[in-house]
Amino acid sequence: MSEVKNEIYGTSTADQVKAISHIGTHARLLAGPGTGKTRILTRRVLSLVLEHNRDPEEILLLTFTRLAAAQLKEEVRKVLEPHNKEVPTISTIHAFALRQILFNSKVIDVLPQPIRIADDWEERFIIQEDLKRVLGLSRISEVQDLINRLSADWETLRAEEQGWEETFPNASFLGIWREHRAMYGETLRAELVYQFKKQLSQNRNFKLDKQYKHLLIDEFQDLNSCDLAIVRELYKKGAEVFVVGDDDQSIYGFRYANPVGIRQFPEVYPDTKRLALETCFRCDKRILKAAEFVANLDTQRLPKPTKPRTDANDGDVKIFNFQDQNKEAETIANLIKQLIGEGICSNEIVILLRNDMNGVISKPIVEALTRNGIKTSIPAESSVENKNEYRIVLSTLRLLLSEGSDSLAWRTLLQIEDGIGEKTINEVQAKAKEKGVRFEEILSQIIQGQEECRFKDKIISIVNKVNEQISRYQELENFTEVLERVVNDNISNSEIAQEISSFMKLIVEEQQIDNIENLLKAITVSSKDIEQETEDDAINILTMHQAKGLTFDVCFIVAVEDEFIPGKNQGEKEGDERRLLYVSMTRARHKLFITYCSKRTGNQMYSGRNSGNPNRTLSRFLQDSNIEIVQI
Repeated sequence: MSEVKNEIYGTSTADQVKAISHIGTHARLLAGPGTGKTRILTRRVLSLVLEHNRDPEEILLLTFTRLAAAQLKEEVRKVLEPHNKEVPTISTIHAFALRQILFNSKVIDVLPQPIRIADDWEERFIIQEDLKRVLGLSRISEVQDLINRLSADWETLRAEEQGWEETFPNASFLGIWREHRAMYGETLRAELVYQFKKQLSQNRNFKLDKQYKHLLIDEFQDLNSCDLAIVRELYKKGAEVFVVGDDDQSIYGFRYANPVGIRQFPEVYPDTKRLALETCFRCDKRILKAAEFVANLDTQRLPKPTKPRTDANDGDVKIFNFQDQNKEAETIANLIKQLIGEGICSNEIVILLRNDMNGVISKPIVEALTRNGIKTSIPAESSVENKNEYRIVLSTLRLLLSEGSDSLAWRTLLQIEDGIGEKTINEVQAKAKEKGVRFEEILSQIIQGQEECRFKDKIISIVNKVNEQISRYQELENFTEVLERVVNDNISNSEIAQEISSFMKLIVEEQQIDNIENLLKAITVSSKDIEQETEDDAINILTMHQAKGLTFDVCFIVAVEDEFIPGKNQGEKEGDERRLLYVSMTRARHKLFITYCSKRTGNQMYSGRNSGNPNRTLSRFLQDSNIEIVQI
C-alpha cells in the first residue's frame, strides 16, 4: 500500500495532499499560476481509483483544450495500466458533448440526423458563403457577425429567453440557416455544447453513456453560462463536483467566460470544501510580486495564499520605455542575442503581444532578430487544413464512414473540383430545395438519370470515382492502411501527401485513435482558437491568449500600452484585459521584460485605440507599480 501511496502523492506538499485526497463533498481548489494544478488533477484521479477504490467508469475529468486532455490522459494511463485499471473519461467539454449527443442520437429530434458537425473550412467556405448569397449580403463579415451573435446567444443562454427569435437582428437569417442545415444535415460546432445542455435539462429520454459519480473540471474560470449549466445538470444526476481554477486567469471573455462562476461556486454547491494551493513553483520572487500587483487591482478577486517557493531566486523584472518601435525592436533583438550567448535556449524565450493583426507589431522585431541570425516562429493557421488535397482526403474519409451519404463532403469535392462552378452547385441546391431533400440525394438522382443539370457527365465521373474508392477501402480491415491508401490515391504530390499523413498521424498518436470514426470526431471538436503550438529551436512570438498554460525562462511582453491594454475595452471587458496581462506576466520563470513606446509611427500608428495618433502611454495596469522603468 505504501508503494501505491507513493505513486499517488510522491513529493506532494501538504496543501497538495489535502486537495488530492479530499472526498465526500464538492470542492473548489484555487490554484494560482505554477502551483501544480495539473499534478493535482492527475493524482486526484489516481487517488479515487487506487486509494478509494472508485470505478474508473464513474469518473469524468473535463478540461479546456484537446492538448491538455491528451496530456492528462497519458499521465493517468501510465500509472493505472500496471494496476490493470481502465483510464477514466478525460475529455474536452466539446468532445464530451459530441459523445453524449451521438450516444443519444435516436432520441434527439432537434438536430439533423445523422449528427454531422461542420468543420471550420466547411463553415467558412460552404455555409457562410451560401448564407451570404441567399441573404443578398455584400460582405462575408456580415454573415460572420450573425453567426457570432447566434453563438453568443447559445453560450449565454439568451437563446432560451422568451421571444428570443423576435429580437434576433436579421429576421431572415434564422430561417435560411435552418433551411441550409436541413439540405446538408449539418450542425454548427458552436451549437454542440448548447444542444447537449438543452437535451440534459429538457429531454427526459436523454441518458448519459455512464453514471458519473465524480466530476473533475480543469480551468473552471474559463466556463461560460452554458458550460456552467451543464455542470449543474451533472451535479443533479448525482456527481460530486471538484473544480480547479483561478479567477485571476479568466481571460476568455470573447466566449463569454466569467470569473463569477468560480467565485460563487461555494454558494451554488452546498457544503463545498474550500481548498487552495500556496506555493508558486514557477515564478521568481520579483516576477510574482509584480504580477500580484496587477491582480490586486481587481477588488473582486478571491484572496489567495500564493507565495514563491522558499528557494526561489529574486528574478529580474523591468519595464523598457522606447522612443519608437524601431528602437524597441533593435533593443529586444540585442537582449535576446545576449541571453542566448549566456546559454539560454531560444525556445525558453518568448515574445508576447496583445494581438498582431497582419504582423504589424511583430514585423520590425522579426526583422531585427533575423538580422542578428536568430530564428523566429509565429503560429499561423494550419497550412494543412486549408489545402484542397486535405479537403479531398477528409471528405473521402467522411464518405467512407457514412457510406456515401455525407452531403457536406460531396459538396466539398464538387466545389474544389476544376470545371464545376458555382452555377452548377447552385442548380443542384435549387433542386434539393424544391424537392425538400438532401444535397446528396439529388446527386444520386443525377447519377441514376432522374435529374438533369449542367456538367452532368463531370459530376457523374467524380461521384463514380469516389464510390469505387469507398468500395475498395471498405474491404480493408487495418485502420492505418486505410489512411495511407486514401492519402496516396488522392494526392499525387509526395511532399503534400507526407505533410497530410504526418498531420493525421499526430492526432492519432496524441489521442490513441484506432478507427476512422474517432479520428473524424477528434478533428471535428478541436478548437484552433485555443490550442497552442510552439517551435523548439526558435524564439516563439505568440499572442497573450496563445501563451496560456505555457512557461518560459524569459518573457518579453511587447507594446504594453494603454492603447492596446485595455484599449477600447471597458467594464468587465477591461477586467479581462487586466487578467490577460497577469496571465502573461506569470508565464516567466526568471526574467520578465515589459516594453512600451512613447510613439508608434508608420503602420503601427493606426493600431490600437486612437488610431492615427502616434502617441502612446504605459498601460494603466502598470502606471502605479514600483517596477523599474528603463528609458532607452
